[in-house]
Amino acid sequence: MSPRRPPRPWVGPANPVQADDLAGPRGLTPEVLATDEAEPALPDGSAAFYWSLLTPERQARIQSVVDARLRSVTVVLDSLVDPHNTAAILRTAEGLGLCRALVVPHREGDAVAHRRVTQDAHKWLDIEAHATGAEAAEGLRREGYEVWAGHLDPAARLYTEVPADRPVALLFGNEHEGPAPASLRACTGAFRIPMAGFTQSFNVSVAAAIALAHLAAARRGHLAAAGDLSLPARVALRDRFTLLAAKLARRLKPSR
Repeated sequence: MSPRRPPRPWVGPANPVQADDLAGPRGLTPEVLATDEAEPALPDGSAAFYWSLLTPERQARIQSVVDARLRSVTVVLDSLVDPHNTAAILRTAEGLGLCRALVVPHREGDAVAHRRVTQDAHKWLDIEAHATGAEAAEGLRREGYEVWAGHLDPAARLYTEVPADRPVALLFGNEHEGPAPASLRACTGAFRIPMAGFTQSFNVSVAAAIALAHLAAARRGHLAAAGDLSLPARVALRDRFTLLAAKLARRLKPSR
């Protein structure tokens, strides 16, 4: 491995997620994928076969991640300018155990995320592309989510007051202009993060990390569980992660 190459997510000790930690109070799109390094194709075979090739530690790690996945908390990134910010939020979302993220490019054809920042985290998420933030918010509300937009408005509720007793999404808008007016109208409401210093606001990736970490912990507390996927969904996700882990680890070479 080149010293300039960032480490793969699976390098290092594979410690299972502790459900007690998660349930308590602690708690890209084609442009991106096109820049990924070519990955070897896996020979035909079932996920069960590849699962059998993994060490018990790796199996425990994958299963613990699957069991901790939250479908009922998600994030909408509405026209962020800096792809590094988008990538950082995707990495945070995956690290917090979210299942998916909805992304709106700043302009058509723009790269929405930077792969070296995501550290492959985007591959473990379902990334949904949308044309506008309003479209993404309206779609989520039809699915039964409440959608709350981060907004510098004194009338917005505190981020700690966003309800966690139902499926919920947080929307973050453009770094300079905030959420578009149409996006705000499509949302359930707005939230804010109080500031104790002289600066007006946090960087959007930091704001997302603060709010999503709190909301994910609150949602797990409400569920009294680390994750919310059904058993069939967990089985399907484990199979998907098993095949992806085999590719990322490059344990199998393409057939000739």
